[in-house]
Amino acid sequence: MRRHNKRGITPLMGTILLVSFAVAVGVVVMNFGRAEVEDGAQCAIEIGLKLANIGGVDQVCYNAGKRSVDFTIENGVNIKVEGFIFNVIGENEAKSVDLSAAMAKLGNYLGSVPYDTAVSGAIRQVKITPKVVLYDEEQICVEETLVAENVRNC
Repeated sequence: MRRHNKRGITPLMGTILLVSFAVAVGVVVMNFGRAEVEDGAQCAIEIGLKLANIGGVDQVCYNAGKRSVDFTIENGVNIKVEGFIFNVIGENEAKSVDLSAAMAKLGNYLGSVPYDTAVSGAIRQVKITPKVVLYDEEQICVEETLVAENVRNC
């Protein structure tokens, strides 16, 4: 019998190739999974933000003398809030203001946003959406938006 001088890969090289292939497939699958989770979640943490309530009354009101919407917000225990997007929907027009207002955990924020009912009409709704920094990236937490309707006069 004649021996052919064929060389194949050694078992060690075969193992290295299989492990490399498995790692590459794992990396691809994990990246697809991470992208899917990030698309589904707007804000990865529950902030616990709420309008301050004193004597059973939410602290958001229209100050006719200053022509502004005044409000007080309380933060929860989970994360520091970096700012807000404040939206006022009036009968004639809507206004949006980006507020840079850092709030520590369990902190309070007293705010005032200019709004003239003579120009924009009576207030129909106020929305306050928090902004936080997670993993060095600013995120707007839409699902944590505070909504106030029937805004009283101060």
